Amino acid sequence: MALSQVAISQKITSESNQKIERENIEWCDIWVASAQSNNKPRVLLIGDSILIGYYKSVSESLESDAYCARFATSACVADPAFHQQLELMLNQYEYSVIHFNNGLHGVGYTEEEYQEGYEKAIQLIKKITPESKLVLVLSTPLQSTSEKNYLNSRIDERNRIVRGLAKKYGASINDLNFIFKDHPEYYKDPYHFKTEAIKLQGEQVVETIENLINH
Repeated sequence: MALSQVAISQKITSESNQKIERENIEWCDIWVASAQSNNKPRVLLIGDSILIGYYKSVSESLESDAYCARFATSACVADPAFHQQLELMLNQYEYSVIHFNNGLHGVGYTEEEYQEGYEKAIQLIKKITPESKLVLVLSTPLQSTSEKNYLNSRIDERNRIVRGLAKKYGASINDLNFIFKDHPEYYKDPYHFKTEAIKLQGEQVVETIENLINH
């Protein structure tokens, strides 16, 4: 998924001297529907502001089959904060399906650092919720006609990494990239989408999840 805004990263050094890249504003949004109920499967959607866009339609479409939780964050998988947030969500509930995306946040990290953090996140999911069916999501591109389109090469490279990790860990792929790659008319700004595009995203996410719940 694309970055909600490209901010100048702040370089922060942790006590262990690990490099940490953060944006000017960092945020985390958690939403758990029907938190006291367990008579249906529960799905966890992980992502960023793009996820927040399609969450409502996905949750409503799945309501007869599953409860839908949301974990959206600006933290990059290479940031230790991401794994702390993820661990909190994984420890609270059991999930039938985990639909996982982490896009272009953390532009200060190299692709090697991104891959290391992404794999660590997968390993955490496998450790805490080994029965969950895992879907890795290919990130949406930035608007091809915008001045930010030069970042699409990095999105492509990160998506290549995700494909490799999906193969390594036996995860499914949901490709949300290809349907928007050459369609600048779907965007309301370089990163975010108009209503009709969000509808397309939601429909594809629902189809992916329903196939896994029902098999």
